[in-house]
Amino acid sequence: MVQKARFKICLLGILCVAFFQVSAQHLISSSNADTWVAKDELGRAIDPANYKNIRKDKYAGIFYFIWQGAHGYDQHKGGAADGGIMPKTPGDTVSPYDITKLLKANPTGPKYGPIHAFHHWGEPYFGYYLADDEWVIRKHAQMLSDAGIDVIILDVTNAAIYLPQLTKIANTYMKMRAEGLSTPSISFIVNSAPKQTVNNLYEQIYKKGLFSNLWFMWKGKPLLLCPPEAVTPEIGNFFTTRHSWAWSKGQEWFADGKDKWPWLDHYPQSYGWHDTKDKAEQVAVSIAQHPMSNIGRSFHNGKQPEIFSTEKGLYFAEQWKRALEVDPEFVFITGWNEWVAMRFNDGASKTFLGKSIEKGETYFVDLYNAEFSRDAEPENGVTKDNYYYQLVDYVRKFKGSGKLPTYKTNASVTIDGKFEDWKKIPAVYKDDSGDTFHRKHPGWGRISEYVNTSGRNDIVESRITSDEQNVYFYVKTKDELTPGNSPDWMHLFIGVKGVGSAGWEGFQYVVNQKLLSNNRATLHSLKKDGKLGKAIAIKYRTSKNELELVIPKNKLGIAGNKFTLDFKWADNSPIDGNAMHWLDKGDTAPNARFAYRYIKE
Repeated sequence: MVQKARFKICLLGILCVAFFQVSAQHLISSSNADTWVAKDELGRAIDPANYKNIRKDKYAGIFYFIWQGAHGYDQHKGGAADGGIMPKTPGDTVSPYDITKLLKANPTGPKYGPIHAFHHWGEPYFGYYLADDEWVIRKHAQMLSDAGIDVIILDVTNAAIYLPQLTKIANTYMKMRAEGLSTPSISFIVNSAPKQTVNNLYEQIYKKGLFSNLWFMWKGKPLLLCPPEAVTPEIGNFFTTRHSWAWSKGQEWFADGKDKWPWLDHYPQSYGWHDTKDKAEQVAVSIAQHPMSNIGRSFHNGKQPEIFSTEKGLYFAEQWKRALEVDPEFVFITGWNEWVAMRFNDGASKTFLGKSIEKGETYFVDLYNAEFSRDAEPENGVTKDNYYYQLVDYVRKFKGSGKLPTYKTNASVTIDGKFEDWKKIPAVYKDDSGDTFHRKHPGWGRISEYVNTSGRNDIVESRITSDEQNVYFYVKTKDELTPGNSPDWMHLFIGVKGVGSAGWEGFQYVVNQKLLSNNRATLHSLKKDGKLGKAIAIKYRTSKNELELVIPKNKLGIAGNKFTLDFKWADNSPIDGNAMHWLDKGDTAPNARFAYRYIKE
């Protein structure tokens, strides 16, 4: 959102709270992502056993921003005539201005960019991207769907609706859905020039029926968050409207909470209601607030500590604690991909980072560094991908999750490269098709472009079975497998619960790090740092787009017929000790740090 110089209208990152109830149904991942397991870097577990069954009357939306690149790079230049991404000029040779890096280089006198220029609080894991980068749009849709996010709430709080970026996102989402993939739905949050902005959205999108399959429906109509003065009879008949802004207690706009949906609030957050005051319709959950209010990611128990624990998500957890107590219909999460804030020195703010400041001193309204930022999107820095998995965990605590089946019957297969016998195996695990999509798109300012061509073997299905002596694995790709001597080819990671050491990222073994012949591969043990340990030979076979292999149970430390095993396939993702590479290198099944779980009883 384009920040203005006055604190009273600070654009605090307005999370588009569009509840999304497509066809009156929840978002259900095409790959049953809510049954996947994971551990983040801090060792916090995501496990279906920890959650309730799916609750179909619960929804989660997240604030989503589409202004990256719409207002200039080295300097603020207003906006493009069509509201789209501004072309870069030969003079854009310095930005992105990364505040974290500027502070590291000069803590007492960081060399900020010009006044009003946009600054990044840190480096996104996917780079300093622009809002129309289709590769990033697809990654976001996949990650948010896997997390159980029903709707992205698009920030149009500064009157611009960014129609070209919105169109790119909507067209990408519709393509993904046509491919059988899941995406969130779409809604909007309006604040500045509300009548003009709402009319623009209505005339440009809703009245034309554009992207109607993506509209998030609430109480039978498309949801729109906007001030009440924008609601004409025509708008009121077409939309379900709610008023959304920051904070509740003592705020005139919030009144008694009826039809109010805060996107930011102090703990313990108040809730918005519609039918009766004792039935919560919505609660806000935020990762932090602002550097101006000195409420960062480490804020909890009523204070901002002097020593930060930025990576732990203490404020986020406290906000979720309140949300789970209130148990509303909808949780509005702030946020996902805000990343940038304008530099000011006009004296409109009297405080910054808990200290008094004067006119002429620099401040940033919404974001500053890792501590004072609100993105759950992974970062190349201290927060890494911890907030993403914390998001996944709490959304499942709120919405529930699917339950894992158990398998009792022993069933063998023959490792002969024919695969017909796999059709009878019931333990089937799906993966998204199409997520080997290549990237080639301009980056911010001086960054000419980002290129990622690591997508290679597109994994679509896995199976597993076992008998008295062995565990058997099967994997299928969309197209014919590349040769087995390709780098980082079709790794299989295995973690056996309750057996031996924890290994690396919960996996004690990896297969296919080295092929010995056309039908012999290696099973390596994995050390805690991700390095390879001892190896034994195992049998595998391939044909066209299918691969199967067998591992003796005793080589995995399994005794008897009852065991629990987590596994993951990865192609063209280096084993280099950085689990975040599963996000963007090659393809993994399941996505990112997630793993499938097989329970044999």
